[in-house]
Amino acid sequence: MLETTERTLEAQSTRERILVAAREVFERHGTRGTTTREIADRAGVNEATIFRHFGNKVALLDAMREYSCNAMGMGQLFNSMTGDLDTDLRLLCTGLYRGILANQAIIRIGLAEEQTDPDQLETSFRGPQRIHEGLVTYLRSQADKGAIRGDAQELAGILMGTMFALAVKTNRFQWGSKPEATIATFVDVFLNGVRTRN
Repeated sequence: MLETTERTLEAQSTRERILVAAREVFERHGTRGTTTREIADRAGVNEATIFRHFGNKVALLDAMREYSCNAMGMGQLFNSMTGDLDTDLRLLCTGLYRGILANQAIIRIGLAEEQTDPDQLETSFRGPQRIHEGLVTYLRSQADKGAIRGDAQELAGILMGTMFALAVKTNRFQWGSKPEATIATFVDVFLNGVRTRN
């Protein structure tokens, strides 16, 4: 049993090393320029190990994108909601903002490749789609309680889009305010528009 656990942990560690290496290579070269040989060299494994873990390059890059989105920790944030709408939305928006900043190279490449290869769209945005679904579920639960009004799908899109815009603004323009203050103001404005009046 101990030997099985050790092998499982070693396989997980190898898989993670490959995913980290794939991200580094992908951020430099994009989908077409990324080779499994370069990923293997960067991860310190042989190429056969990549295929044993992932099957092919497309599956590897898909797993890398999901791994990067999961690394944002949004699942943990959704699980740690307090029930206080203001606090929860500040936490969620801050997590989104930080995750977008951390994944900006992957996002940029995904958006660029979408223009030339529409098939990339499905895998490029699977991770963000799961985040969107989590937001929809949370917002729908708040609407069901009567705390907010509006379509949960649209509201989730507004939250994600605004955090994306804030991350782009921060990265490109370095405008004055602190992101946390901007996020708090946005949440206040957002809630002012969607909170039900009792």
